[in-house]
Amino acid sequence: MSLDVSRILDGDLAGDEMKAALAVIAADADQRDRYTLYGLVGDVLRGNSTPDDGFSMRIFERMRAEGTKIEPGYDPLR
Repeated sequence: MSLDVSRILDGDLAGDEMKAALAVIAADADQRDRYTLYGLVGDVLRGNSTPDDGFSMRIFERMRAEGTKIEPGYDPLR
């Protein structure tokens, strides 16, 4: 399902595929969280502003813990 979440956010699903993926997300709290997380990460990577409540930094710390390479000194809130 993670791939479907990514495909939704990338605009790669349509019609029945989109409806089915959205139904799964609507019914599953973990998938809703993943959708929100992927959406936020995408916003940060595109340089869009994000809430300044520490949430973005927690996302970056989670990404670092999972082994994602992030440029030293990068500030998602800049």
